[in-house]
Amino acid sequence: MKKRLSLKIALGFFTAFQCSFAQVFIPENKQQILEKIDVNYDFQVDLLEGKYKSKIKKEYKKRKELIVEAFLDSTFIFDNKYSNFITSIVGEVKVKNPTINQTEDLIFMNRHLDPNASCFGNNTFMFNLGLFHFLENEDEFAFIVCHELAHQYLNHVNESVKIRVEKLNSKEYKRKIRDARLTIYGRNKAGMKLLKELSYGFLKNSRVKEYEADSLGLIFFQKTKYNASASYKALSRLKTFDDGIFNTNIKIDSIFNFNEYKFKNYWLEEEETLFDIEEKVDDLKWWEKDSIKTHPDIENRIKKLKSSVSKASNNSVSFEDLKAYAFKDQINTLLYFNQLDLAFYLLLEKIQQGNTSDFLITKLAQALQKTYITKSEHIFGERIPQSSPFATEKNLNALRTFLHNLEIKDVRKIGFYFCQEYANKIKSEEFTQINQFFTKLNQ
Repeated sequence: MKKRLSLKIALGFFTAFQCSFAQVFIPENKQQILEKIDVNYDFQVDLLEGKYKSKIKKEYKKRKELIVEAFLDSTFIFDNKYSNFITSIVGEVKVKNPTINQTEDLIFMNRHLDPNASCFGNNTFMFNLGLFHFLENEDEFAFIVCHELAHQYLNHVNESVKIRVEKLNSKEYKRKIRDARLTIYGRNKAGMKLLKELSYGFLKNSRVKEYEADSLGLIFFQKTKYNASASYKALSRLKTFDDGIFNTNIKIDSIFNFNEYKFKNYWLEEEETLFDIEEKVDDLKWWEKDSIKTHPDIENRIKKLKSSVSKASNNSVSFEDLKAYAFKDQINTLLYFNQLDLAFYLLLEKIQQGNTSDFLITKLAQALQKTYITKSEHIFGERIPQSSPFATEKNLNALRTFLHNLEIKDVRKIGFYFCQEYANKIKSEEFTQINQFFTKLNQ
């Protein structure tokens, strides 16, 4: 299935990057993408020099292999709506900032739900689909683009690779490893201490680089047509991601409660454990929360940016359309890969907010249908993680508990009465087929 999907991606790539801006690489087929990745790798390797050249080259090769693997494994999604949107922003930024390297960039849109973006340090960038969920307008998205372009301009990623390799191969670090191995008592503790020390060193370096990318990114940004205040507003919205993606308490007992089939409270009960887990163990509790943020010290970064700008930012109607389009892509992707817990959460969140569009209801019915099928084939547990007392995403955890507690007969009934509730409203072929599926099961 993944191979078929990859071929579909390759065929769609030519139209995906048809844009008037030459700053973004425009391939004609799948092979050209792979060749472009190789060209970027060779270019970066040619710039290497110094004592650890061969070791850094190995790190670059790993990076290239990960990008290729992600491309072939259908991690990326290609659609001209996204690519034209992003490449138009890149074109605007580079035209107004001619000091930026005008080398053609390779840009990917990732299917991931988390609102993140990445610069790989080789003129290759990745933007997650989840950005459309958290950001409010094109201006905010444009600042994220400027931030990533600043990382590339400042060569942050390659510098980080160099620093890490030098640190790992230094005499001091090798001595500490040797001392940790020779420790008879508390060897694990000594090893963890060394890992923490090394991690904090890199993360401290990363914080500096994030501030630098903010500052330079803002300089790039202020020369464009976009409203400058979107810079700190974008970071403010992404700050909500620190506490998780799934922050809405889904009222499952209200949505799946029907006159003919009442909601059963035991569907929400967590499985009892033989052990006292009131004080939860965390394997990483020595690692402070702030030290593992993708974008560290974000509150201070917001303050710095906010002090530099004052102009208001207005929503873009076209961006609202793109947000809605991206949401549908997210749902279809999750259902395609049978990530039913995530699909259920996003759909139920919208419905709980009062949105009962044909798309939402149809896709929730499809999620119920897939739940029934996977349970009847005894593979539901392989697809959907069990709820865990150690989970940080509490609301998603509660939903997983509900889904795992449902028996096949429960799903059959819930699916039937849910479809019946909307049978007179939705007449699409897809919904009608799902309705017929559950009706036949309940005859």
